[in-house]
Amino acid sequence: MQIIKLINHPLAFGLELVLFFGVGYWGYFQGKTIFTKWAIAILCFLVLVTLWALFASPKASMRLKFPALSIFKLLIFSTGTFAFWNLGKALWAIVYTVLFMVSVALSQIEETS
Repeated sequence: MQIIKLINHPLAFGLELVLFFGVGYWGYFQGKTIFTKWAIAILCFLVLVTLWALFASPKASMRLKFPALSIFKLLIFSTGTFAFWNLGKALWAIVYTVLFMVSVALSQIEETS
C-alpha cells in the first residue's frame, strides 16, 4: 500500500498543476481583447482551485468521501482533457486522460483498502 502512495501522491499533484495551467491556458484563448483573455484565464483558474481546495484537497474541511470524491476527480480532471483537446493538443489530452484515470484508480485502491 505504501508503494501506491509513493507513486500516486506525486502523480496526482502533478496532474493538479497541469489541470490548473491547462484550464487557465484554455481560458486565455477564449477572450477577444487582452483584458478579457486574462480575466477569463484567471477566473477559470480560480474556480478550479477553489473547487479543488473545498472538496478534494487532503486537508479540505468539506472533503468528499469515497465514491463521491472519485466522481468529483473524474469530472474536474475531465475539464483539463477538454481544455487540451479544444486547444488542438490531442496528444496532451490523451496522455493527460490516461494519467488521471490511473491516478483516480490508484486513489480508489488507496481509499478502499
